[in-house]
Amino acid sequence: MGDAMKKLVIFGFDGTIADTSPGILYCFNTTASAMGYAPVDHEALYGVIGIPLDDGFRVLYNMKEDEIEYAANNYSKLYSQKGKEMFSLYPGIKNTLIRLKENGCKIAIATQKHNMFTSDMLEVYEISDLFDAVCATDVNTNLNKSDLILQACRETGVDVSDAIFIGDSSVDAVGAQNAGVDFAAVLYGWGFKSKEDIENYNCKVYFNSPDEIYLKLSLL
Repeated sequence: MGDAMKKLVIFGFDGTIADTSPGILYCFNTTASAMGYAPVDHEALYGVIGIPLDDGFRVLYNMKEDEIEYAANNYSKLYSQKGKEMFSLYPGIKNTLIRLKENGCKIAIATQKHNMFTSDMLEVYEISDLFDAVCATDVNTNLNKSDLILQACRETGVDVSDAIFIGDSSVDAVGAQNAGVDFAAVLYGWGFKSKEDIENYNCKVYFNSPDEIYLKLSLL
């Protein structure tokens, strides 16, 4: 392993490791339609995945404030029953994770997704064992992205200067900045669509596909 490679590579989950958009769209639209709102299409999810659920209902449906708590609770129920099963790993991501591990890197996840859902999803694709730390939120814990990134560093015993966080959105970029960790962007997720989108953030490198991750990280 060259000195250039970081000791710890932390990944976001939604839009970076897995395309969870089918389940998210299903839960949003099923909830909103039952409340009399018109469903939205898949493209509407750009920039919405990763923001708080309440904001998602405001942005997508312009939902009334007094309906949002009900909608969020209903979404969560639907997601635990069906939505969590509607996802797929991005092609090439599993191979990337394996190569990083083989090269001596520690790898972790920092996600605001619920811990139970995250664990279940990793089990489906049998990649749980690859991760040295999985830092997610839990009931009654309101951890933001920077908290989770710092938790990943603590749990793996790696200093922030030796870590890099890979994510797909402005929430991820800001979280990395606040944690004092280098940031790398993926352009294949549900946040950033192009190089122009990342120009306002301190981004070390960007990836057009999961297959680029290992090679570009090794050149940093």
